[in-house]
Amino acid sequence: MNSFERDVRALVYASFSVKSQVPTPEILAEVTGSTRAAVILALRALADEHCLVLLPDGESIRMAHPFSGVETDFVVTFGERRWFANCVWDGLSILALFGNGSLDTHSPATGEALRFDVVSGAVRGEGLVHFLVPARRFWDDIGYT
Repeated sequence: MNSFERDVRALVYASFSVKSQVPTPEILAEVTGSTRAAVILALRALADEHCLVLLPDGESIRMAHPFSGVETDFVVTFGERRWFANCVWDGLSILALFGNGSLDTHSPATGEALRFDVVSGAVRGEGLVHFLVPARRFWDDIGYT
């Protein structure tokens, strides 16, 4: 990873954490003072290194773990702020970053609404978190996992 790619990666995470939104290549180009084409090359290099995941267009950010760049069924709320997570694990990771808050989702088996609250670092809520795929295989199909 070169210094420009490192800067782009840092800006992606800053946008998610500070603004609760995914940055576009245009925004990243403006902030870095570079071109959209240079940013897209950096994003693709970061995707090749599994630092983030792009949408099929090869230009837009789908995931920068634990944040999702697209709406999902995993909604994290911290005060007035809100993010989408890629899965329960990522949702709890966002709360670990920011503190007390909640993760709302639903049971894939029954559709029943589920809420996990994090208070003083402890997870509270009813439900079972099950990983269908072993962690060593997550990147085989990261969008499914």
